[in-house]
Amino acid sequence: MRYKKSVFRSLAMVTQLGISVMTPIFLCIFAGYYIDTHFGTKLTVLFLILGTMAGGLSGWKLVKTTMEAEQRDDERARQLKRSQTPYSSASKPKQPSRIRRDASVPQQNTKESSKTDGSKEDLYE
Repeated sequence: MRYKKSVFRSLAMVTQLGISVMTPIFLCIFAGYYIDTHFGTKLTVLFLILGTMAGGLSGWKLVKTTMEAEQRDDERARQLKRSQTPYSSASKPKQPSRIRRDASVPQQNTKESSKTDGSKEDLYE
């Protein structure tokens, strides 16, 4: 699915780029031809150059904003991926144990400990 999305995004960008570059050129040629026919001047070439420059500027701005938006999306995706790592808790420092092992607290006598002492008889029988 990611591949198809990338292909369609690229196709849309190329189409938009072509339209945004060609529209100023054709509009300026049309304006130059209209002025030439009504006023008898030779401004079509001047308007062609002006349209080419305007189309180039429009294309440059479109590509620049598209690339910046794509970089922001990639950075956002990288940050999201980093924040969802399953091992994020492993980097936290180990908390100290809440269980205290004091020597003053007597240990419970069990069957095994009383038999190994030899001094006490079986307490549980």
